[in-house]
Amino acid sequence: MRYFSIVLLFMGLGSCFVSCTDDDFPVPAASTVPKFTYTIDNDEFAPATVTFTNTSIVPQAVGEPTYYWNFGNGDSSTEVSPSYTYLEAGAYEVKLVVTTSASLEVREEIITLVVKDPNAVGTPIYFTNGNQLFQGLINDQAPIFTPLADVAPQAAYEIVYNASDEKLYISDLDAGKIYRCNTDGSDFEDFRSGLSDPIGMAIDYDADKLYWTTGSGIQSTDLGSTDVNDREDFVTGQTNDPEGVAIHAPSGKLFWGNYSGGIWSKNLDGSNETLVIPDIETGSMSVIGDRIYYDEYVGSGDIRIKSAALDGTNITTIATGIGRVVYGIGFDASENKMYWGDRDTDALMRANLDGSETELYYQASSDTRGIVIIN
Repeated sequence: MRYFSIVLLFMGLGSCFVSCTDDDFPVPAASTVPKFTYTIDNDEFAPATVTFTNTSIVPQAVGEPTYYWNFGNGDSSTEVSPSYTYLEAGAYEVKLVVTTSASLEVREEIITLVVKDPNAVGTPIYFTNGNQLFQGLINDQAPIFTPLADVAPQAAYEIVYNASDEKLYISDLDAGKIYRCNTDGSDFEDFRSGLSDPIGMAIDYDADKLYWTTGSGIQSTDLGSTDVNDREDFVTGQTNDPEGVAIHAPSGKLFWGNYSGGIWSKNLDGSNETLVIPDIETGSMSVIGDRIYYDEYVGSGDIRIKSAALDGTNITTIATGIGRVVYGIGFDASENKMYWGDRDTDALMRANLDGSETELYYQASSDTRGIVIIN
């Protein structure tokens, strides 16, 4: 009898746990997740037919789904996985909306799809968000950037273009590498590996050498060398984390900025290492004409683009109110404009070299750095 009572007790407790769990802590039904992939024919040039594949997750408990597609130009479809032909080039925000009959959910997924203009001409411009490289054209049309599919860095910071071999060089801080690839992203490969915190890069065309910053100095290598370990020290003992670097070919000088240790210069023959602008924090720089352009950290959320003469005098302010340290200052010689990224707002900005006509050039969806323009 005692054994039978204990069994009844546990059965009662079990029933209580089940009912209490069901009544007091209901487990919510799985939610609907709208998802889709797509492919574009005609090498992504207009007119292009896009085939959408609906990969949405719709649990059985939520009821029957209804799909609504907005192709970003006013046209729509209610097919499960439609195909659509874009006759005009452009960047289109494609939206998939999923509604369910039982749970009455309304979920949506939006992506930006780019259809390229086969007749577009302009000045090529590139930037990176860290793990992708984007390509566009500077012209009188609204800017359109497309990712280069074959380029896959971990944490890219800066890009330079070598006109001699017509290749892009990309520094990757996390991987400790410098990659290179063709301007369409093909032949992506390791150029140098095993590096210490590579960020800024500059090319000495006369000597066919590439320079880059490290955690404590600057190293260089022959661009013609295929040895991924080939490198030599050019500047050592910099304890304040060099980041930006640029070359002024007419004077034979290399300039670099320390994150918290000023701007320095050194002759390319290895002589005359000099502190040019002391007591500033800087991340990126470029030499345009006979002036240094660089960003300066003034305070949290207050980064400024400035310029100075090569000897550090005649400092002027180009732009203010930038949220984060800048990595990459590009120059378009055809329009005599400079470009930089505001990484707080994912914006690509541009202005005249004196800071006038500052404007938003392109609103990205993620980080903007490593800007290079091929004139």
